[in-house]
Amino acid sequence: MVYLATIHNQQDKFAALAVLFCDTSAMYLKQHCKIYFYLLFFCLFVFSKNILAAEIISIPLQPELETDLTVQAAKGDTLLLVFPSEYGPQQADTTLLQTLPQYGIEVWLSNPLESYFLPHTASNLEKIPAKDIQQLIQTVHKRSKKNIIILSSGRGAIPVLRALASWPDKFSPEYVTGLILMHPRLFTKTPEPGLKAKLMPSVSKTNQLIYLIQPNLSPFWWNKNISLQGLQQSGSDVFVQVLRNIRNRFYFREDANAIEQQLTQKYPNIIYNAINQLTRYPKKQRTIATGYTAKKLVTSIKQQQTLSPYKGKPVPPPLKLKVLTGSTHDLTSDKNKVVLVNFWASWCPPCVHEMPSMQRLENYFNKKPSTKEAFKILAVNMAEDEKTITTFLKTKVAVKFDILLDSNGIALKQWQVFAFPTSFIIGKQGNIRYAIYGGLDWFDQDIIQKIQQLIDE
Repeated sequence: MVYLATIHNQQDKFAALAVLFCDTSAMYLKQHCKIYFYLLFFCLFVFSKNILAAEIISIPLQPELETDLTVQAAKGDTLLLVFPSEYGPQQADTTLLQTLPQYGIEVWLSNPLESYFLPHTASNLEKIPAKDIQQLIQTVHKRSKKNIIILSSGRGAIPVLRALASWPDKFSPEYVTGLILMHPRLFTKTPEPGLKAKLMPSVSKTNQLIYLIQPNLSPFWWNKNISLQGLQQSGSDVFVQVLRNIRNRFYFREDANAIEQQLTQKYPNIIYNAINQLTRYPKKQRTIATGYTAKKLVTSIKQQQTLSPYKGKPVPPPLKLKVLTGSTHDLTSDKNKVVLVNFWASWCPPCVHEMPSMQRLENYFNKKPSTKEAFKILAVNMAEDEKTITTFLKTKVAVKFDILLDSNGIALKQWQVFAFPTSFIIGKQGNIRYAIYGGLDWFDQDIIQKIQQLIDE
């Protein structure tokens, strides 16, 4: 039954049934030919009624420019229009084509960057004109005559929001039922440590029914209220579903763990449930917000990160947390020391990669008589339980510096951490001097020199 449920074209149906019959003995077939005849007839009837072959449909966007969509038809009145993230279409998107039409939901899978001959990057998604996305949505409805739910993830949410926030009419089209946003990236960029996060302008100008799905193993989960308040500013109704013990991009991560792999198999169920929630919500007329134009682009190009002078307020936020060993540590007790405060998690590959070099850095200064006990590392873990952390330190990376437990994410919010890892270096006078988000080789000569200068002050 599982195999048959994944078949989505007529040739595969006949091939599968042929294999089924060929594997059965001739005598058994003779004895039961009547039963199998009716079974064959029934299967072909069901498949032909509910699972039609996918087709490619071309939609014009501009003169001499068109985009191709993969379409899986269905008989229901709801259509799912999929806009991929900056990583492009994934196998999970293809499973939606194979699965959802069985439940009466038509699926149209787009790949707009391909139409512009642009690589799959976050900054290139912003180059897609809002009017082209509007044209695409309008044409899909015109051809299908169905209500549209738009699904996007990551940075792919931005061109969709830009198009809907700048819709050329006074009201949002009634046939757009709502949006499903899978772990959307709605900030202009990951803010440098100490600086305030800024949302893309279209976020606060969007007025739609939104179903937001966010894994909780992400710094963005702890800062979700910023995104929620921005989305609600112009009237959007937002529902939030949290995916526990899951990371962003779980359904196409190369390093996906067993839990994430299991949830990936249920990806169509997650989207189907979200569609049900949106279709059940009472429809209402949604006014397009004024004062927004989609012509101005906001770059999201990721720049090379290095240990740089801190640009925020120099006085560090409070940091008084339980240590993994059982005691409590207060940052204010580290007077006349240079302290590296590092926010990390065991599920974060860059965090894991940089931890051995952090330990070498601490060893280097502690072994020198002139700098012994002048440098300290405080590694603040984000909301993982003690058993998980202990197991990780025993089996993955063995470090000796203090592990602090931010069990409720309060420290992460106070220190405005939006990426893992994020690190701050505090000078002997108690002020933050350097910071960086992203992984580093901490046992680098330039870093050693900068820390030595702070120690010598």
